[in-house]
Amino acid sequence: MLFAMQQTPAEPTKGFVVKIIQPPSDVEGLADVLIGSLGLVGLLVVSALVLALAFAGGLFVYRLWFADPFPSASEQRPGEDGPAGSITR
Repeated sequence: MLFAMQQTPAEPTKGFVVKIIQPPSDVEGLADVLIGSLGLVGLLVVSALVLALAFAGGLFVYRLWFADPFPSASEQRPGEDGPAGSITR
């Protein structure tokens, strides 16, 4: 019997190791939520600035190409270069 206990097996037993991995949770941390919201707000602010600049540039070019056919009231001065009998100051 002592001889049987001292013998090593002819081939080692084959085993396997099981590693349990935690499934990812659906709950995000507060830092992840804040960083995500700041990224979204930054994207919206930058897109609003780009659209505002494009609209202002379009209005500027429109005013250059199509001048106002009727001058505004501040540009009309009665009595200067007007017909005879116009109102003078």
